[in-house]
Amino acid sequence: RVATRSPKGRPAMTPLWFLYDRGRLFLATGRDTVAARNTTVNPEVVVLLDAEGKGRSDHVLRVRGRAKVHPGAPSLRALALLGRKYYLGGWRSELGHIRLWRLRTRYYGQAEGAVIEIEPLSAELLPRP
Repeated sequence: RVATRSPKGRPAMTPLWFLYDRGRLFLATGRDTVAARNTTVNPEVVVLLDAEGKGRSDHVLRVRGRAKVHPGAPSLRALALLGRKYYLGGWRSELGHIRLWRLRTRYYGQAEGAVIEIEPLSAELLPRP
């Protein structure tokens, strides 16, 4: 979940798929979503991740960071990583249809997709409220 602030400072929490790659968090969304609009105005965000692993289910990881919205579809690398993380069949599908990537880029461009890139500044493991 990503927490953002509106231009008037009102908080908003949005559940989004994410991936961590090369020291950054990437969240796929639409350009006109609340998360993208708020992040464009107020780049300070907080991401809450459910802690996984033995003995961690009663904790959340809170990551504070600065975000930037990139218009357009996620890169092929990002789609492959998201597919591998969330559904292996999707990853296989992405690789199997790599030759159609240019066409998909045009398709997603019409839908005005966006990627929120977050540079983590701090992280804390906290007890779940």
